[in-house]
Amino acid sequence: MSTLVQENQAHLKTYMPRLCTLNTPEAAQHHLRQAIDSAAKDELCEWHIFSGDQLCGAVRIHQFEPHNRKAAIAYYIGAGQQGGGLATKSARAVLAYCFRRLDLNRIELRCAADNLASQRVAKRLGFTWEGMLRQAELNNGVFIDHFIYSLLRQDANALLQSA
Repeated sequence: MSTLVQENQAHLKTYMPRLCTLNTPEAAQHHLRQAIDSAAKDELCEWHIFSGDQLCGAVRIHQFEPHNRKAAIAYYIGAGQQGGGLATKSARAVLAYCFRRLDLNRIELRCAADNLASQRVAKRLGFTWEGMLRQAELNNGVFIDHFIYSLLRQDANALLQSA
């Protein structure tokens, strides 16, 4: 993980500056231990994306609200692996897991308003654009707007059939 982050510092800094702190083996191990602990408490699920034996990115389900049967999804792909459909295919499989196995009804996705790649993935997956959250995140010293998307179980039939 630390190698992927080191190789993609410039790419990741734009939209995921906190991920850039996982640039040493120790920081990556600490992150993975925290992810395991959070998963044991049903607070998140995290999958790592590989192409062959190369780590390319990750998909995470977090912000679980069991009583509302909803959660949020986040993903990233290394700059060199973008454009090949890995994010879409990986997120599609995770979304199918969320609807089938976790019995969720709603998945939310937020991305920076200028993150066109993430917006394209959301659209390919069938997410519906719900609006903009103004100055939703302080990113690299600048407040940025977020677009928010949702995918409901009732709208995910095509997704579930292809996963």
